[in-house]
Amino acid sequence: MAAALVRNMVRSALSPLLRPRPGPAAPRAPSALLPPPPAPGPPAAGLKTRGIVRRRCGACYLVKRRGRWFVHCKAHPKHKQRHM
Repeated sequence: MAAALVRNMVRSALSPLLRPRPGPAAPRAPSALLPPPPAPGPPAAGLKTRGIVRRRCGACYLVKRRGRWFVHCKAHPKHKQRHM
């Protein structure tokens, strides 16, 4: 039993030394040689959160949902608003 204990201790002490090490990392290309990142798409028309919501055109309409006022517009989606 003592021999097995010594063998396990030696194995655990030497195992990090006996593992193969990873080779050197591949050289990276300089960022000047990389192509530029793609241009972002058109901005999404999200809601604007405001203290006072108003109709901005004739197509805008007010809706009360979940205790808040919302302005929706099918003609101009950027007119969407949410009351704070």
